[in-house]
Amino acid sequence: MGRWSDRTKLDGVTASVGAKRAVAITALISVTPVISHSIGRSLYGLLLTGIRDDFGLSNAQAGYPISAIFMLYVVGVVMVVFVSPRLEPITIMRTAVAVSVIGLVITSTAQGLASLTLGIALVGGAGAGIWMTAPVLVTEYVSERRRGMVIGALTSTMGVSNIAFGIATSGWRRAVDDDGLWRPVWWLALGFAAIVLVGLFTFATFSPTERIATSGVDFSIIRLIPRWREVTIAYAMFGGMSAGFLTFIVAALEEHGGIAESTSPLIFSMMGVAGMIAAPLAGAASDRIGRLVVLRYTLGLLFIANMCVVTGGQAATITGALLYSAGASTVPAIIAAHVRDSLDNRSFSQALATMTILFSIMAAATPAIVGALADVSFAWSYLTLAIFPVIALAFLRRSETGTQSP
Repeated sequence: MGRWSDRTKLDGVTASVGAKRAVAITALISVTPVISHSIGRSLYGLLLTGIRDDFGLSNAQAGYPISAIFMLYVVGVVMVVFVSPRLEPITIMRTAVAVSVIGLVITSTAQGLASLTLGIALVGGAGAGIWMTAPVLVTEYVSERRRGMVIGALTSTMGVSNIAFGIATSGWRRAVDDDGLWRPVWWLALGFAAIVLVGLFTFATFSPTERIATSGVDFSIIRLIPRWREVTIAYAMFGGMSAGFLTFIVAALEEHGGIAESTSPLIFSMMGVAGMIAAPLAGAASDRIGRLVVLRYTLGLLFIANMCVVTGGQAATITGALLYSAGASTVPAIIAAHVRDSLDNRSFSQALATMTILFSIMAAATPAIVGALADVSFAWSYLTLAIFPVIALAFLRRSETGTQSP
């Protein structure tokens, strides 16, 4: 969409809802990835050792809930593919957050692996409906030349929430003298999600969007995205790597890096700081030098992050965790901005959902495998994960100079 039409759209929407209200709605949308990504994925990794010890799980068993997240994420993205031509993006988001609240109730009261897996899977799986709509809603009032920065800021809220959850968990555990405390943190997450849900229903309003004349997976839409094949495969490789890395990084910090259990939540918070800073900076850089250029550098950073964890020891493992967080917060933002550059509204949601199907399959398959390897050695786990960004880079090797026809 051109700059003039962007400006016209902005003026029309702002006039209808009011400038201050528009800013407040944008801020509300900006925190929704906290539910889809921080609570829906990262929080389990933070609390994994406490949950694992409480329920008497092996690392392989502890990987099942994360695999379940991405199995349901596949279901979620397929549903978005089919419903996005017919439903408003905000309707999809409201429904997804409501399912997340239900999942958090189940997780908070879980008494075993089965109920824990169901609850966590519902929260993480519903994240598809949040992430497939948040980038288009948060850029409703933003000019094209600033989309990368704004979507980067959108993903940085995940980093902010990770900081908060890490500090809160550490402080809570100290207060009650229980290094394995985990259930009250899920209650805290439930309260946050419930507040967001109320705001989405009572406060967040958007202008109606145009229906698109398609049904199911429509490759004519995704082909409008430059180098869509390479980007889709790179995104899938990132999905597999990130699911495995984040699930076990706290356990790896403690058991492979020699970090005390009482200290690991603070490292988790530092990871949040890295992600919070990196995502908007990388997004702004992509506005200037290109989305795929930044994506390639970020994938290289993720390879280095994995190899640092492979090395082991406190310094290397912490460095790997921080580098991972910086890179992992950047990739979804760059992918979303790349898609948003070509598509708008419902077409964006359908295209990103279609691209995410392979991402979700890879992410569902990885954690159980990584967990089984972790029962032998975390070095083997993270060496395996290091292969994923290399494969992604191989597919993007000509991205700086080449173009691909649909």
